[in-house]
Amino acid sequence: MRLLFEEQLLNEPPPADDSLARRYVRTCAGGALIGNVSTRMALLDTGTQQFPVSITEGLEPDGNCYVVSPQTAFSGYALEEIKRLGRPRLTWPLKVLTQGVQHMLRWARIDKLVQVNNWLLSTNLYPGDWDINELPAITALLQRTFPDHGFGFRSLNDFSNRPLRQRLENLGYLSIPTRQVYLFDGRAGAQAEFLNHHNTRLDATLLRRSPYEVVPGAALDDADFQRIEHLYNLLYLDKYSTLNPHYSAQWMQRGQREGWLEMRALRNSEGRIDGALGWFANAALISTPIVGYDTGLPQRAGLYRQLTRLCLQEAVERGVVLNFSSGAAGFKRLRGGQPQIEYSLIHVAHLSWGRRWVWRVLSQLLHGIGVPLMRRFKL
Repeated sequence: MRLLFEEQLLNEPPPADDSLARRYVRTCAGGALIGNVSTRMALLDTGTQQFPVSITEGLEPDGNCYVVSPQTAFSGYALEEIKRLGRPRLTWPLKVLTQGVQHMLRWARIDKLVQVNNWLLSTNLYPGDWDINELPAITALLQRTFPDHGFGFRSLNDFSNRPLRQRLENLGYLSIPTRQVYLFDGRAGAQAEFLNHHNTRLDATLLRRSPYEVVPGAALDDADFQRIEHLYNLLYLDKYSTLNPHYSAQWMQRGQREGWLEMRALRNSEGRIDGALGWFANAALISTPIVGYDTGLPQRAGLYRQLTRLCLQEAVERGVVLNFSSGAAGFKRLRGGQPQIEYSLIHVAHLSWGRRWVWRVLSQLLHGIGVPLMRRFKL
């Protein structure tokens, strides 16, 4: 079991059996292809699995993306979500509490953190064939290598990762609720329950009658990827939050070429791409870190509905679970999405008493206040 840092990988020729994880670490080394992500990358090779690893020091610029920065995830992003609730009598005390937590997290250097299996995506997927008996050795290696960092794992939910989460808790990792995601279980194929929902059937009809051509990623050129970056920015950065990852056209193109991202696009009769998505998948799960469409077009075009239908179809055809991330909760529930609380599991027992205390307070606040709010308001 060993860690290989990005500079080592860049200075050695790729092996004949180059893994997706190794390719990904080389692609993201230096951080140039994701605009607001500042992190050092490494590869964890357990002997049976390889995982990308992000390493932050807590000295990165403010606004570092939440995929590597818990400071942004638990304070900056939380403040934006509170604002969207639109209930001043409720949101004012939540805002004050979050601002207090923000100062506390900065004091505790919460961003001094190592995250295993971090693909710098909103949702990381874990291999179904991973022998979690490797976790004690991984924990020991990380504690030796990073004695002044917290370390852990993002994107765990009890539907997909219950044994992994329980094993980590038994090893002393702290459970930190992060958000509520929506899952569509496509393992039954054409018999998947969500296919029976009224809105799902309407979306199927819309896509079937659509004037758009569904274009596979292999058929996209440089200009198409530039357009897809623009569409992603319209939705995720302009409409939602600038704290979301700033994925570049080059990052998407490298992903399609290297095999860790699979693109689809909706091209109109004039040749213009008006919607696109990118899948990240393994043998048991699929997620969609890239979704974008022309938000200036009339809503009746149903571009987001068509893209959603493509995702549901893909889950059914592969016979896997679609993790459709968070956001647009009502839309996803109407199509049969099942909510699951997502967690980060963080090891802090080796840190100073003050830093451990802050992590534990954060865990208690999110379990006691964050999770009930997510469930009550169906976030």
